[in-house]
Amino acid sequence: MQQALALMLQAQANLAQNQTAFLARIAETDAETAQIRRRTEAEIAQIRRRMDETDRRIEERFARIEAILAELPEAVHRRFGFQPPRPPTDQ
Repeated sequence: MQQALALMLQAQANLAQNQTAFLARIAETDAETAQIRRRTEAEIAQIRRRMDETDRRIEERFARIEAILAELPEAVHRRFGFQPPRPPTDQ
């Protein structure tokens, strides 16, 4: 009986030790997860800022291209002396 009691007490001690180790590992995992989450959120924020800047630059470039294209027919007429075609007259 004494031996069974001793074995049970040893098992309880092992259980408590394993539970303590398990809870410590959970705390480490939670800390690592929080650190990864913070790093990931910072990287995502940086990517979003870069994407916003890229979008802004693209919009500016397209606006400049559109302005150039809008002026192109008149610039060609001035440069080469072309006149826009006249509508046919009925005779």
